[in-house]
Amino acid sequence: MRHSQIKKLTYLSAAATLGAVGLMVLSIVSPRPIFLVLAMSMGQGLGTLSLASYLLAIALDLQVTGALVDNVEEDVGERQDEAVRE
Repeated sequence: MRHSQIKKLTYLSAAATLGAVGLMVLSIVSPRPIFLVLAMSMGQGLGTLSLASYLLAIALDLQVTGALVDNVEEDVGERQDEAVRE
């Protein structure tokens, strides 16, 4: 379940980044005041959303990876204990 959440957050981050870059390109290609204001305000908002969602995806991925490592370490410890008993 977490893997799908991480994937969705990464896609959201990529889409927000492309939207922000699109607004900035629009303001360069057609330098009208409304496009400049949109690029500066909405572009910054989309860029911030992109960064936040990407950092959250990284944090979730590290959390899942850490849990997997802990499970493997516990399993190895249990197997070593069983081998010593035999």
